[in-house]
Amino acid sequence: MTNSTVMDRIAAYFGYTRREYPRLRNGDDAVARGQRWESFYAEEGGLGDMIVKLRREYFEAYGATGMSDTAKQYEYALADRLLRQLDREARTIVETGKLRANEQAFAARNAAITR
Repeated sequence: MTNSTVMDRIAAYFGYTRREYPRLRNGDDAVARGQRWESFYAEEGGLGDMIVKLRREYFEAYGATGMSDTAKQYEYALADRLLRQLDREARTIVETGKLRANEQAFAARNAAITR
């Protein structure tokens, strides 16, 4: 399963099509975007807590399935994989924002030194 296929499934779940969701990512300042996502991810009951809660529920449901019910086990494992990928994407956005902020601060310091 390719990365674009997983993102298409997640986007379709939230009602977006392939044509719409790239538009949502363009033209945004990486620092501001990372700060917004970090506040949403880290707040109490935010995205990070939701992902942990859902992963725990899928893990418990996986454990409750019978050994012969491999279809259900596959569903729960796939759902957990999708949540891990969503978590990675959110963390990547946050870390990219931090990286861009550090790059901007470094460039400002260098510009001040060379003047």
